[in-house]
Amino acid sequence: MSGKPVRRQKLTEDLTSLGVPKGGLLLVHSSLRSIGYVEGGAQAVVGALLDSLGPEGTLMVPTFTFPYRNPDFVFDPHETLSCMGAISEAARRHPEAHRSIDLQHSYAAIGPLADAIIESARSAWGPDSPLVQLIRRGGMVLLLGVTYMSMTLVHQCEVLLGVPYRPTTRITGQLRESDGSVVSLTNMATHPAPGHPGSDYNRLGQRLEDAGKAKTGLVGNAVARLLYACDVFELAKTLYREDSKGFLKQNSVLTQLRVAISIETPKGVICVSDPSRIYNPYPGVKSEKEYDEAQQKGSAEHL
Repeated sequence: MSGKPVRRQKLTEDLTSLGVPKGGLLLVHSSLRSIGYVEGGAQAVVGALLDSLGPEGTLMVPTFTFPYRNPDFVFDPHETLSCMGAISEAARRHPEAHRSIDLQHSYAAIGPLADAIIESARSAWGPDSPLVQLIRRGGMVLLLGVTYMSMTLVHQCEVLLGVPYRPTTRITGQLRESDGSVVSLTNMATHPAPGHPGSDYNRLGQRLEDAGKAKTGLVGNAVARLLYACDVFELAKTLYREDSKGFLKQNSVLTQLRVAISIETPKGVICVSDPSRIYNPYPGVKSEKEYDEAQQKGSAEHL
């Protein structure tokens, strides 16, 4: 890692230059390490996102969990950690954050629309889901140092389009209520059908960029992409009409994006300007499992 620390004010300036709108609704998929060493850590990034949106804007982040990894899992919307990285976890911990109730695909939101989006979301994939509301409310998606493979909105498009290779099912688990009691919770889920070749959301992403529907720029060291959710859905419909396998890997090959240097990390592929500025808070960690364990043990220190 090299370079000067990235400060909150600089991040706010970068986000504003990219086009994050004052008063807007913004869903963020992110990688803290892609930005470089941030003074103040993930909390400073969340602060910069809120600064760029202003008091009338609303920030959304995915706070997904993976209950199938723990048979004793109890989802507690106030305490269960997000598995989507340090920025997501910092947003979840924000004192004004609202979090949806879902065993796997919960979201946290901060801002004037947070309560309306979260409280009406009875399913992560249904007609009132946070992602559907993002489309209907003219919201945007920010990919902060990550590829389109992280953009869950494409998965939502698959559900809306009724693709045959992702049937909807129901999963049941446990929910901890605010009074401490534990009750049963059933959610809609969509898992790949047998023989699924793997997703290639980068294919749609590159088409969005070719069509001028994605703004790209640097936020710190991270290559960022900013898109309107409705543009994603409209082009997804077009791609699916042209090719019913348009969201899937072709011959096991993933579409390579033309903008940014893509680097493989224990937590997936990140997009950066300068690989030497990637920040790694856990030197020596090489696997995703080790990274998750290190992040949970040191979350308070690195947030």
